Amino acid sequence: STFAMAYLRLAVMNEGEEQRRFIDKAKKYSVKVSQKEKLYIKGLKDFISGNITQGIKEIQKIIERYPDEKEAYFWLGTIYYRGLRQYEEAARYFNKAIEMDPLYKIIYNMLAYNYNDMGDFEKSIWAINKYISLAPDEANPYDTRADLYAYNGKIDQAIESYKKALEIKPDFYASLAKLGHMYLFKRAYPQAESCYKVLSSSSEKDIRSGGRTYLALIPLYQGKFKEALKVLDDGIAADRMEQAEGEQSFIKYMEKALIYFESGSPDLALKEIDIMRAIYMKIAPNDPVKLRNIYAICLAIDGKTKEAEEVLGSLKKDIEVKNKDRMAEYWMAAGVVELIKGNSKNAVAYLEKSVKEASTPFFGALYFLSRAYLEAGRLGEAVTELEKTLSRYDETRPTYPIWAVKAYYLLGLAYEKSGWNNKAIAEYEEFLDIWKNADPGISEIADARERLKKLKK
Repeated sequence: STFAMAYLRLAVMNEGEEQRRFIDKAKKYSVKVSQKEKLYIKGLKDFISGNITQGIKEIQKIIERYPDEKEAYFWLGTIYYRGLRQYEEAARYFNKAIEMDPLYKIIYNMLAYNYNDMGDFEKSIWAINKYISLAPDEANPYDTRADLYAYNGKIDQAIESYKKALEIKPDFYASLAKLGHMYLFKRAYPQAESCYKVLSSSSEKDIRSGGRTYLALIPLYQGKFKEALKVLDDGIAADRMEQAEGEQSFIKYMEKALIYFESGSPDLALKEIDIMRAIYMKIAPNDPVKLRNIYAICLAIDGKTKEAEEVLGSLKKDIEVKNKDRMAEYWMAAGVVELIKGNSKNAVAYLEKSVKEASTPFFGALYFLSRAYLEAGRLGEAVTELEKTLSRYDETRPTYPIWAVKAYYLLGLAYEKSGWNNKAIAEYEEFLDIWKNADPGISEIADARERLKKLKK
């Protein structure tokens, strides 16, 4: 229980509050570890805490003292990739580690993602296929290859690769969840439900809770909000009964809040967010954000813009002091609040900062940035952003299934206002087809039908 390096490995394998908890324990019990291990613990703690520059310095000390330490090159590459998004520099360190050990499997995994984010899809597939050639009986590289296909709009190839991962390891739950999401986007709802039901019957309660969350995505994606609310409430009750009120439980409340958010009931959304925040504070008591980003947005929708701005002000101060790496979350919330206030110019500036500073592309920020471009009359940028966003199938997109569908409607608007009528028709038809059985009273459906009717004339 006092094995520092075991806690370091657990920190590496986790994320969020769990990651911070494990790295703190590694630091606590690092008195008797070697000098090299101390540097790893210190460097990764700095990185996780958002002190990226200092983290790099600590890992570079390892290379100075142990020039053949391939893991140090791996971590420098990872910090430049994930922390700074400096892809060329990250690739340099990853390739240096490969020079030392061409059989270093995990490097090819990171290098594949890095090349993809550099915009070099061919090199990313080369890197992951190299990993597969070294470990053909492991599920992970097939899961990564599927991610790369999904991020580049190749949904059928992604499905095949996720299936291959599951063929090797049937309980590789990450692949199973993402396979369900691919079926959701293809509107193969029975297949999506089948994947999510397997997750909801897992032997692990947190996996079961996640499966129950995902089951609500199907009616949400179809615009059946009343049905989704029932599925979410049933899932919340099951979580409570199984004492699984963790991360997936508060995501259920978030989905409920988003339904009320989109249905014009901010008062009900705020109630759900209050419950979410109570759960989240138990899971992540030291988190500097504390869901205030979502809370500020709902206050603004409820017309309480002064209160929203006060919440955003305190949020910004806390992030600047405690973890500057989380600033993207502030900029997104500030951008959405400006959009609600009708200040599209400010909204664009803030949301562009959010997208630029986020460690990975985040569907919610991209969706609102597209809306801001549209409202600011920057049609070319709205079209470009929406086309790019809708061609990428990542894990953040199914978390916001309502926006994932409304994005087609927004692209229809952007095309129509740009005078590209045939393209606008195609997007409106896509939007209306997904929501053909949606709940009555959704304003975008009525508007899309009217616009489609005029365009076809």
